[in-house]
Amino acid sequence: MMLLHNAQFIMPDQTRLGGAMLIRDGRIAAMGPDAAIIAQCPDGIERRDLKGAVVLPGFIDSHLHLRMGAEYLSNIGLRDCRSMRDVLSRVARFADAHPERPWLIGLEWSYGYPDLPPEGFDRAMLDAIVPDRPVFLYSGMAHAVWVNSKALEYAGIDASTPDPEGGEIMRRPDGTPSGWLKEWAGRLVARHVPPMDEGMLRDGVMRVLDEIAACGITRVESAAYDEGLFPILHDLERQDALTCRIGIMVEMPPPAFSAERLAQVASLRRTYASPALSLDGVKFFLDGVLESHTASMPQGYRDRPDEQGTLVWPVAAYKQAVQAVSEAGFQIWTHAIGSGAITLALDAYAQTPDETRALRHRVEHVEIPLEADMARFASLGVVACLQPVMVAPSDEWMGMGGVWAQRVRPEEHERAFPNRSLLDQGALVAFGTDWPIVSLSPLRGVAKAVTRRSSEDGTVFVPGQAIGLDEALNAYNAAGAFACHREQDEGALRVGNWADLVVLARDPAACPPDAIRDIPVLMTMLAGKPVFERERRDVAENA
Repeated sequence: MMLLHNAQFIMPDQTRLGGAMLIRDGRIAAMGPDAAIIAQCPDGIERRDLKGAVVLPGFIDSHLHLRMGAEYLSNIGLRDCRSMRDVLSRVARFADAHPERPWLIGLEWSYGYPDLPPEGFDRAMLDAIVPDRPVFLYSGMAHAVWVNSKALEYAGIDASTPDPEGGEIMRRPDGTPSGWLKEWAGRLVARHVPPMDEGMLRDGVMRVLDEIAACGITRVESAAYDEGLFPILHDLERQDALTCRIGIMVEMPPPAFSAERLAQVASLRRTYASPALSLDGVKFFLDGVLESHTASMPQGYRDRPDEQGTLVWPVAAYKQAVQAVSEAGFQIWTHAIGSGAITLALDAYAQTPDETRALRHRVEHVEIPLEADMARFASLGVVACLQPVMVAPSDEWMGMGGVWAQRVRPEEHERAFPNRSLLDQGALVAFGTDWPIVSLSPLRGVAKAVTRRSSEDGTVFVPGQAIGLDEALNAYNAAGAFACHREQDEGALRVGNWADLVVLARDPAACPPDAIRDIPVLMTMLAGKPVFERERRDVAENA
C-alpha cells in the first residue's frame, strides 16, 4: 500500500481535487481530503508528501515505434542536426568511434537543410566520409532512406534496377542511383542490414523504457515492426522491469491479404494478452508522407500539380484485406496521411460498420482529410490518432519550416492536422507522437495542440484547429485508453483503476501555454510503483 498526500489531482471532469490518494494492490483504492484518507491508512504504510504537486493519469502515447526507438538510441541520432554539415560530421564521428560496426545506421535526417545541394541527397557525400562500409540513414519521416555506394553495392542496385512497386529509386541524370530511395525502394537495401543482436536490442529496449518513464508515459501503443521484441518484453515483464504497459500492432504487408499472416497474428495475440503486454491488432500502411510527395493526394500537390502521391496497397486488395481482418475480430490501424488515403481507409471500414464500431478501427496521422470525410469518423466510430507535435515540424527537423505548406494548396490549409474540426464533428481524437520520428514528450504535444505555435520561430500554423487544454490532456489519457479498449482500467483517476500516474511540478492550467512543454515530470508510477523519480532540487536548479 502507498499513500500520496498533499497533492492536487486532475479528475476525469478536469476539476482539481486537493487531498490524498490511497493505493492498494496496484490500484486506486480511495481519494479525498487528506484527513479522511489518512484516517483509513494502517500504521507503517509508505507515505509520499507531494508538496502540492499535480497528479494526472499516466500519459498514453497512442502511436510510437518501440524498435525504431531502440535503434535510434543505439545508433546515429540525427533529428537535432541543423545542416548537412552537421549530419555528415555526426556520421563521421560515429564511424570513427565504432570501427567494429559492419554497417553504420542513422535515423531522422531532414528533407530541408539549408546547405542541401541542388541535386539533393547523393551517395557521393556519404562516400567521401565512409567509403569502405555501408551507410544506411532513415529519413525523419521514415519514408525514405539515404545510402552510400557500398550499401547500394550490397543490395545489387544499379542503373538497370527497376523501381519496386510502391517505391522509387532516385537517379542521377545519367540514370545511376543517387543513393536516395523513397518508400518501398528503401527495403531493397534494408533487407541486407544486419539486425541488432539480442544484447544490443535488449540494451536499446531498456533505454527506451527509461525514456518513456521520464516523460510520464504509462502506456504505449507501438505501430508495427515490433513483434520481434515480444520475447524480450515478455522476459522484462516477468522480471517486473517494464516501466509502462505496451500494446503492439503488427503489419499486414502489401500487396494482398494473407490468411497465413493473419494466423500468425492470432497466435501472437493468444500468447501475449496480459495487462502489461499484448498484441492489440493489425496495421496497414496505405500511403507515404507529404514532405516527400508520397502521401496520396488525388487533387495533386501545390508544388507538383500533376503528382498524386503513392498508394502502397491496390484499392481492391486493401478493401478485401480490411474486411477479412475486421471479420476475424482484430482492431485495425491504417496509416493514412493524404486526403485520398484517408477517404479509402474510411471507405474500407464502412464495409463492416458493426465490426468497425465495436473494434474501434483507427486512422493514423489524418493530416489533410477532405471536408466531407470529417463527419465520417464519428458516424463510423473510427478513432482519429494524430501527432500534435508535427504541427510545427521545424521544431523537430531542422530546415523543415513551411515544407508542409508548400505541398498543400492554400485553400486546403484550414484542414491541416484538424483536431478542432474532428472534435467538433464528434470524433474521438487520441494523441501519439510517432517517436522517435518526433519528440516523445506528451507535454510538448499538449502545448502544440493548444497553441499551434512553433517554439523555434514563433510561427502559428492554422490557429483555427487549436483545441483547449482539457481536450488536449484528454487526448493523451482517457481518449487514448478508449482507443485501445482500456478505458475500464486506465486513463482516468478513478477508484478501481490502475494507479498509473504522472506527477507534475506544476499544473498545466496555471502555466502560460507555451510553458507547458517545460513542466518537469517529478514521478511516474505504474500500478502504484515508482518507475521514474526526479529530485525536486534538480527541478529548482533547472527551472
